[in-house]
Amino acid sequence: MPSTELAHPGQPVSTTSLENFFPGYFALVMATGIVSIGLHLWKYPTLAIVFLWLNIFFYAWLWVILVARIIKYPVVVWNDLHHPARGVTFLTLVAGNNVLGSQVAILTGRMDIAMVFWIAGAVLWALLIYTFFLVNIMKEPKPSLSQSINGAWLLIVVATESVAVLGAIIANSSPYHWLIAFISLCSYMTGGMFYFVLIGLILYRWLFFSMKAETLTPPYWINMGAVAIITLAGSRLVMYAQAHAALSAWAIFVQAFTMFFWAFASWWIPLLFLMFAYRHFIARVPLAYDPQYWSMVFPLGMYGVCTYMYATVTGFTFLKPISGLFVILALVTWVIVLIGLFIDLFSVAKKK
Repeated sequence: MPSTELAHPGQPVSTTSLENFFPGYFALVMATGIVSIGLHLWKYPTLAIVFLWLNIFFYAWLWVILVARIIKYPVVVWNDLHHPARGVTFLTLVAGNNVLGSQVAILTGRMDIAMVFWIAGAVLWALLIYTFFLVNIMKEPKPSLSQSINGAWLLIVVATESVAVLGAIIANSSPYHWLIAFISLCSYMTGGMFYFVLIGLILYRWLFFSMKAETLTPPYWINMGAVAIITLAGSRLVMYAQAHAALSAWAIFVQAFTMFFWAFASWWIPLLFLMFAYRHFIARVPLAYDPQYWSMVFPLGMYGVCTYMYATVTGFTFLKPISGLFVILALVTWVIVLIGLFIDLFSVAKKK
């Protein structure tokens, strides 16, 4: 049975029901995009382009579903925004938008189109993140920590850092590159601050509240993915700074700070694999398709891409084989989860 941690009480995370459609489904775009970028970095351009076109389809398809859901079930969507666990998953829209923009910039060189994605992503980020914080600050009664906080809350970090990543990629192509770089640097620092706060709450929940195998859901992989995207943002900002001699001192600071985040991302990996093994092979939680598994694919791919970029800007080339391993692992996991999606859709269609 699919995990229900992010679902309304009594309702599964839905793939086929428009009313109960999982608001975090843009994680599919995030996962597809980062795998594509990883394949491009490792010189598989044809496959990377195939993933780009797939991602454009997924992105458009999910926007159609979102708009249709808002039109037909506005109250349900508003309630999702208020939900302490589901509300934060709307930020996959920001991250998915910016990952697709990064794909376009890196694979096609169309910085003008990527700029449109970046502006749209920044606007969506401001709209969604302030809405999320406002409704949860004013909400009464407050939910307990164990009912609300989970790995999906780190999408606050991922969405914020996605603005920094895409901004750093497109900055040099714009006459306003100083402004874009400044906004990206601010996003990089803000996302890092969010991570320190949120990971403390998550670890507090893990260590001092009961954690059953059923609650160790795939979004907890964002514990690692959030630090990985901070590493990628820092590496991209260093690359931007290296093209401007006046920013050399600034580049040294960001590069050192980025190593801190890469090391912590690396620390998470053995623990997350052990938890995955415990959940499915010891506690016997069935391996069944759940849209939340896209939140596992994305961190794997992001770690592969961020390690490649970090090795490039630092000269630590001995790290690149690790990048290749994780890009392959992310690709394999993406294929497995996609097969699970098709099986799930087929079984629902068969029942009808």
